[in-house]
Amino acid sequence: MRYLKERKLPFFIALTYVGIGTLSVCSILPNDRFYNEWFLVGLVFTFPVTIVSFAYRYAEGNVLYPVFIIQAIMFVLTFLIFSNLLKVKKDKK
Repeated sequence: MRYLKERKLPFFIALTYVGIGTLSVCSILPNDRFYNEWFLVGLVFTFPVTIVSFAYRYAEGNVLYPVFIIQAIMFVLTFLIFSNLLKVKKDKK
């Protein structure tokens, strides 16, 4: 049970971070539903997790499901990194 409580914070941080990046990548093209000028700010803020999705979206703009697959993989990696970083900080205390 303690294990799940320790991973709750990294889960929500990774979910928010990658979610903002996914929304930004899905808002790049003018015919996208959420297209606006804010997508550039989101992409810069979430650059490490959106670089691969952005490259795919730039090359093949009409299909979105590979972007969601790429971002799901990035979510898992981000979650593991954040949970490891927060675990190291707790161990040092």
